[in-house]
Amino acid sequence: MTSQEIADLCGVSRATVSRVINNDPNVKEETRKKILSIIEKNNYVPIESARRLAGIESNIIGLFILDINISQSTSRVSKSTYFSQLDNLIIDKANNMGYNVLVSIITSEEQLKEAKNLFISRTISSGIFVGSFNNNSLLNEFVELEYPIIIIDYNHGINNSIPKNLLLINLDNMIGGYKATKHLIENGHKKIGHITGDMRKLSGQARLTGYKKALLDANLIYNKKYIRFGNFQEEQGYRLTKDLLEKEKITAIFAANDGMALGSIKAINEMGLKVPNDISVIGFDNIDIASYMTPELTTVDSSLEKIAKQSVSSLDYYFRNKKFASEEIIVSADIIYRQSVKSI
Repeated sequence: MTSQEIADLCGVSRATVSRVINNDPNVKEETRKKILSIIEKNNYVPIESARRLAGIESNIIGLFILDINISQSTSRVSKSTYFSQLDNLIIDKANNMGYNVLVSIITSEEQLKEAKNLFISRTISSGIFVGSFNNNSLLNEFVELEYPIIIIDYNHGINNSIPKNLLLINLDNMIGGYKATKHLIENGHKKIGHITGDMRKLSGQARLTGYKKALLDANLIYNKKYIRFGNFQEEQGYRLTKDLLEKEKITAIFAANDGMALGSIKAINEMGLKVPNDISVIGFDNIDIASYMTPELTTVDSSLEKIAKQSVSSLDYYFRNKKFASEEIIVSADIIYRQSVKSI
């Protein structure tokens, strides 16, 4: 019996089965009990159990979602559509290649230090980190373990060399922000508001840089009054859009992610305005719900499929060949044209 057959019997995804097998605390207790019951009844033994009994190197990949130094609870991340989609893509591709994935949400430096023990104990033999290391000394501690490590969405600095066991995979966030803003400009918009993402993160910083560059290239003035600093959360998009529209006469909004774009559209509607007739809105990420919004959201595709495939394929290559490319891979970001931007 396979993990997919277990998933089918339980009416859940294979990713959920993998999380239960790896004792992920973010699975509902009712779902966990149901899956464990089916596993027991069918005498299912995960591949990893047999491998470890034989003394073979662990085939569990650690997937760590970094959201350190935040005031919110972990539910902020676990409820994020972006992280959920990326997690599921990585887990699915890893499972297809015969690997299990242990998922951990890291919200403190203490938890990050504890994650080191998973490598030291050989529970996992590689790691994928999504987000930024606020403390580079902690990153160095992981690098010194000499296990293959992939970091997604991390700014290592222009002049810093990349250690031999570290692979960086970054979306071209600056170009994505540039394309989003340029699309609005090409549709006649000159007074363009921007609701930024978390400015502690590479994605938030680079998308704002792209916004500024597009304005500069079009000989438009960068107006700080049109900027609101957000944190990638829907509530921030809602609140900051209301504040922006109450104080400034803009014709378009570039939200740094689709969640905030969704909040923006809700605020615009509540203020008696329409998207895109009164205010055009463009988002970023192309999460699943974007094509079901009203109107359908024009957005920048974060290429999560490519990022997940590159991440797992790179680790699979290492396990098969004991070679690991130490480099930064930049994934392209392209606009998905839908209905939320109007030409004026």
